[in-house]
Amino acid sequence: MPEHHHYLHEVLILLVALLAVVPLFVRLRLGTVLAYLTIGVAAGPLGFGLITADRTIETLGELGVVFLLFTIGLEINVERLRLFGLRTYGMALLQLPVTALPLAWAAHMAGVSVGGSLLIGGALAVSSTAIVIQLLSERGHMTGQVGRAAIAILLMQDLAVAPMIVLVTAYGSAEQSMGAALGLASIKFMIFIVVIAVFQRLALRPLLRLAASAREPEVFTAAGLLLVLGIGTLSQEVGLSMALGAFVAGLMVADTEFRHQVSADIEPVRGLFLGLFFVSVGMGLDLRFAAANIGIIAAAVAVLMVVKAVSMFLVARAFRLATPRAISLATLLAQGSEFAFVLIPLGAAGGLLDREATQVSTVAVGLSMALMPIGAIAFDWIAKRFVATHSTRGDLQVEGGELHDHVVIAGFGQVGMAVARFLVAESVPFLVLDLSENRVSACRSKGLPVFYGNAARKEVLRAARLDRAQVLAVAVPDPAVAEQITAIARQSFRHLRIFVARPIEDWVPKLRAAGADAIVLDSLTTALELAERVMMVHAPEADESM
Repeated sequence: MPEHHHYLHEVLILLVALLAVVPLFVRLRLGTVLAYLTIGVAAGPLGFGLITADRTIETLGELGVVFLLFTIGLEINVERLRLFGLRTYGMALLQLPVTALPLAWAAHMAGVSVGGSLLIGGALAVSSTAIVIQLLSERGHMTGQVGRAAIAILLMQDLAVAPMIVLVTAYGSAEQSMGAALGLASIKFMIFIVVIAVFQRLALRPLLRLAASAREPEVFTAAGLLLVLGIGTLSQEVGLSMALGAFVAGLMVADTEFRHQVSADIEPVRGLFLGLFFVSVGMGLDLRFAAANIGIIAAAVAVLMVVKAVSMFLVARAFRLATPRAISLATLLAQGSEFAFVLIPLGAAGGLLDREATQVSTVAVGLSMALMPIGAIAFDWIAKRFVATHSTRGDLQVEGGELHDHVVIAGFGQVGMAVARFLVAESVPFLVLDLSENRVSACRSKGLPVFYGNAARKEVLRAARLDRAQVLAVAVPDPAVAEQITAIARQSFRHLRIFVARPIEDWVPKLRAAGADAIVLDSLTTALELAERVMMVHAPEADESM
């Protein structure tokens, strides 16, 4: 009983710390990752010693990584992969080796073995998905050029983590050379994939349909947990990592019609356990060691962030990304990743890294994450000084507030411009939202009512006064974004007529389900037909005025 009460006491301390620290860090825009790390450092055995059950929390935290890999697998599907262009994929593929090799060389020069240096280079070349996505989402840059490039790069990095985990795990569990370990891991992985492929073909959909037929949310959640933990455990039993098994499970579910529901059910569990993972990482950070080696730690942080930023900038410029955007992208991806806290301890357990290299690397990654609020300020300044347009949300609210029965055009590419020309010719009031900073600046210099704004955000649509508009013409090139804009607009503005230009016929059912009134498919006459449909809405008023 006393031991039971002791654990309960520590759980209460942890919950109080979470409720006190996490909202504060979110309010200060420091991010939840840094909040969890701070709790672990302060409350752990190397801090104030309030929490001593570090092994229990570490075990629960490892499940957070498992669920994180599962949700990453869920996000990787053919439809999403097709949305990124070749240039974006080129940047994503080149960024990893261009960043990892200099970092590995720096580690080797500091006295780390060749194998350990390669591990450090690979682990530190990855950026934080959690921090970058949060930063992009808060600032409405998810669908902009920098946002799309960052997401594609993060996706490639996440894909690279899985084989790195396999390699490090295999090397640490066998007294073999690196080549032999990789060969053995590859054979195990292929056998595992064959078994999982058979399961996917024969049992996955029946299992999920059975869970869905119960019409009880907890049953479907249990099915999702069974998939994650079951396949993860199977992966662990054959000598691979549990996280890799969860990643494969996510890939399987991503190809089913149940992926959105599974993702929604798993999300709260993932968030809680991932938070515990970062708490456990913080508990393992030795501040006394950091204080005694402050010069080495500072140098490691500087090398990490400078090498990553410079490498990313050079890669972006090599693929002809404009200099301001390349700087923004480099600033955005300069920090370390949560996966470094997985890979580096794995390497330490396998004998690739000694205690000093492990502590320096993990503390450097944590501090690089802690410095991201400064990076976010730099990102915002670059966006406003070089990338942003003259239009602000205040300008949008002022001009939108003066309009009635107008047309809002989302996207100002060839189709959006052609529609605007028709509206100008017919003296129909309109307003344009676009995420291309250069295009917005050029159009506004000509007196056109074009504003920088993310039409997939409800507050931007409100500022454009869609509540008083007649028509929303969606002319963005990304079908997934078009679906998102349509769904948000339909949910918030029931009266609105929504017309979508979509040359890809496969997306028609999704767009109709999202609430589109009409969808124009023929790419050769898209602009003309879309303009005609818009004008038909205004035609009755024109007739009455005559």
